[in-house]
Amino acid sequence: MTIEQDVTTDQDITVEQTDLSEEKAVTANQEHITVLEQGSAVWNEWRNNNPDVRPELRGAELYKLDLGRMDLHGADLREALLTRADLREANLRTADLTGADLREVDLRGADLTDAVLSKADLRSTDFRKSVLESANLSGAELTGAYLDNTDLTDANLTKARLVGAGLKNADMCGSHLGKANLRKADLRKAKLRKADLHGADLRKANLHSADLRKVNLSGANLSGADLRKSRLKKANVAKADMHGADLRKTDVCCTDLKAAKGIKKA
Repeated sequence: MTIEQDVTTDQDITVEQTDLSEEKAVTANQEHITVLEQGSAVWNEWRNNNPDVRPELRGAELYKLDLGRMDLHGADLREALLTRADLREANLRTADLTGADLREVDLRGADLTDAVLSKADLRSTDFRKSVLESANLSGAELTGAYLDNTDLTDANLTKARLVGAGLKNADMCGSHLGKANLRKADLRKAKLRKADLHGADLRKANLHSADLRKVNLSGANLSGADLRKSRLKKANVAKADMHGADLRKTDVCCTDLKAAKGIKKA
């Protein structure tokens, strides 16, 4: 009779210990949370005195906290719970907020340059007048978010959900919005020059007076969209669905509208 033995090698033990160490290293640092809870003055002084320390706040429960004007640049805030927190004018440059819960957070005037917000929950979050230049918001949930007058130049919003989002006067030049859901979004006077919107859902979106020069709208759905007085010069609208789109007084110079479907001529 053969007896089967469960043999665990030293190598297996080493791998398991390494995995546990790595998991422990990425969880929130309680000392950092304690300093954070003492307010912006104490926190910012601590950051100044410890410039080489990266705040470890992954998974931290920070909802409803007053974090306004705090220096959180480069912080690890992955999967953090920040619902309804006050982050007005906070410095979040290069911070990692992947998968974080930021529902109804006040981020007005915050600096999120190069920040990572991939797959973050940003429903009804207020970004007005904030800076999101080159930020990564791919796959983020931004339904009902307030992004009026926001700087989103060169931002990555691929496959992001922006249903009903407010983007009036937003600067989105060069941004990546491939397959993003912008249904019923308010994009009045938004700057989208050279933006990539291929395959995006823009059904019933308001693009009145928007700057769409050299934008890529190939395969996008613009049915029922309001494009009145927009600048659609040298745009790529190949196979775009424009049934019921309003193009009155739209500048379509050098744009091949015949390549689109269902055009309503101005």
